[in-house]
Amino acid sequence: MATFKNGINGGFTGKVGSVVGYELNGKWVMRSLPHPSRKNKKGTLQQKACRSAFSNMQHFLKPLIPFIRVGYNLESKLRMMTAHNAAKSYNMLHALDDRGDIDCTRVCLTFGSLMGAENPVVAKDDAGLHFSWDNNGGTNGIRETDQVMVMAYDIKNQQSYFKLSGARRVDGMETIEIPVVEKGIELHTWISFISDDRQEIAMSTYTGVVVV
Repeated sequence: MATFKNGINGGFTGKVGSVVGYELNGKWVMRSLPHPSRKNKKGTLQQKACRSAFSNMQHFLKPLIPFIRVGYNLESKLRMMTAHNAAKSYNMLHALDDRGDIDCTRVCLTFGSLMGAENPVVAKDDAGLHFSWDNNGGTNGIRETDQVMVMAYDIKNQQSYFKLSGARRVDGMETIEIPVVEKGIELHTWISFISDDRQEIAMSTYTGVVVV
């Protein structure tokens, strides 16, 4: 059963016949229901590999959703899909190796055309992880006021540590504190930049793996 919003002339949510209505990015849209496959439900080897890769990517991205919602917000609006689906789509195409495993060096957590971090480095101490970069602002239209976005991801334990609105590009450094109880874990790290008005964002850069 579907329900109308704003009367008969408004959008609707729910199932009506062979279509489903829902709201996406402030607009009312419809999609058709999937048709049952006529092929063997067990699938071919290739289908099974594809399903496995899809499931692995879904599992990998789940703890990163708050970060991805910002990182893929602009791209998701252009493609009329959720930020999570936009991130999953990109990384399924670009971040899988020949065996279908996730290659963290190719994973992208933010998507856009803003200038990214120049010469990023991650160092560790008892306080946590210290991200540093060269200030490339003030030239070629690059703003020194862009804010850094940093991520540290413990894949084994599905735990992420991040900042969505960190230091300015001109500052050249930002820190993520890691709880003492988490010492001895392996963290994969990424860095990106976003504009003050949130209308521009960079492609994230993988900054390596650190054991704290």
